[in-house]
Amino acid sequence: MKRLMTIALLVLLGVALLVASGPAAPSAAQSGNTWTANYFNNPDWAYSPVLIQTVPLVSFNWGSGSPGPNVPVDFFSARFDTSAFFYAGSYQFTATADDEVALVVDGITYIDTRNSGQSGKTQSVVVPMWQGNHQVQVWYREYTGLAYISVTWQYIKPGGVTPTPPPPPPPPSNCAPVSATSVQTKYGDYTPCIQQNIHQKNCFQSDGAWDSPNMGSIEMEPQITVWGNCTADQTTQFRVSCDPAIPLQNFKCSKTEAGWFPS
Repeated sequence: MKRLMTIALLVLLGVALLVASGPAAPSAAQSGNTWTANYFNNPDWAYSPVLIQTVPLVSFNWGSGSPGPNVPVDFFSARFDTSAFFYAGSYQFTATADDEVALVVDGITYIDTRNSGQSGKTQSVVVPMWQGNHQVQVWYREYTGLAYISVTWQYIKPGGVTPTPPPPPPPPSNCAPVSATSVQTKYGDYTPCIQQNIHQKNCFQSDGAWDSPNMGSIEMEPQITVWGNCTADQTTQFRVSCDPAIPLQNFKCSKTEAGWFPS
């Protein structure tokens, strides 16, 4: 009897050790994450959702019914969003839906049965993942008849991929001075000229003073390229290129006092 008890204890200890030595990575889907479910009263995810829920799984069978208030039994759609933690490795994602489903992970579509006549057919795909949180999104569409959807994933092997570092920011594409969007001077309102990108003469109005500029002198000026209040005939320099080898360029203030043109 003692010998039998000893053997039984050894077997139980072996089972406990086998369980304890299992892999740290999860083998089943959706451990601990939650989803935000948005339901729409149309099949195209249009307008604002009519029902929003927080759910632990994307696993529903509504039969011939509706997900909830304001959602019709036919011709509705839903979007499920979650941020889930994954260990590095490959995961098998599985989706089944009546009528249509799309699976998007980190902005990449891996499963998409929309407009393909795959209603009720199970779809699977293997996705390599780096360790960390990933954005998972499920799009669901119901037309008529039965309505159900299930999306799961399973850890199948280690390895994964190294996350791609973000690309460096692009160099500045425009180092030219910024123009004002609206300018008024004693010689008129130049906002319409700015908006239409036309010569300042089209907005010029004399103030009637003996020393004010006349239309002829305004017409002889180049078109303003940098709009903004300034003092007539004043000169300055602006950078016109992102290339440091290109020198600053000279500009002169228009007699309209509405901006600068190259001089």
